[in-house]
Amino acid sequence: MSFGHGDFGGPGGGRNSSAADQNRLMQGIGSNIQKISQNVKEIERIIPRLGTPDDNKTLRSKLDEVQHYTNQLAKDTNRMLKDLNNAPASVSQSDQRQQRMQKERFTSDFSAALNQFQRVQREAAQKEREGVKRVRANSGYGDDYDEGPNALINWEGSGSQPPAMQQSQFQQEDFEALKEREAQLHKLESDIVDVNTIFKDLATMVHEQGDTIDSIEANVETAEVHVEQANTQLVNAKTYQSKARRKKFIIFICILVLLAVLGVIIYLVVPKN
Repeated sequence: MSFGHGDFGGPGGGRNSSAADQNRLMQGIGSNIQKISQNVKEIERIIPRLGTPDDNKTLRSKLDEVQHYTNQLAKDTNRMLKDLNNAPASVSQSDQRQQRMQKERFTSDFSAALNQFQRVQREAAQKEREGVKRVRANSGYGDDYDEGPNALINWEGSGSQPPAMQQSQFQQEDFEALKEREAQLHKLESDIVDVNTIFKDLATMVHEQGDTIDSIEANVETAEVHVEQANTQLVNAKTYQSKARRKKFIIFICILVLLAVLGVIIYLVVPKN
């Protein structure tokens, strides 16, 4: 399960469509994280049986299947998290805060699940290496396991049998079984490398989320400053308005007093008939 960048639509897509795409991404991420955790528990039940009488081809195939499927889930989840981080931010600051918290929670939960998966991967790889060494030693090939690209047994096609096979008459089916075990081990080691790469991507996403958080907080602080300035200007305007009204009232009273004084003077100066 994965989502590409095209799932968000082009510039003509509406905001509702973008929100729906993000919801689908979040549902997919949450579901995948839960599946990874469940598969880790299943792998934990298989590992103790490796190297015991219960160890057989069916058990190892089950481990290979579950481990590789979980590794694919981890890669898909990583891509989905990237898509979610690249999704257009909401216009509302409250929605931006909520989206940031959801991204942080998904990143934290995925990192925790990935840590557990990496742990069981390494435990399984160690058990498989020990098993391959035992088989090689019992077959006469020696117990050194090469972790490089040439670890697989490549005697076939060389035109002759290996000395150990000539001496022990090691059966062809056992030889093929050993090749299969080494191939499974190589796939497991390759998946471990994939998980290491995902951890690097997660570290980058966490850093980018930190930059986004700083940007959001800066915008919020700027908005708060603007609100404070607006409140200050409103208070100043009210104060100015109040002073202006008081001044007008005083001027009006002064005019009334002057008129009264003039009236009295005129009354006293003008002679009476």
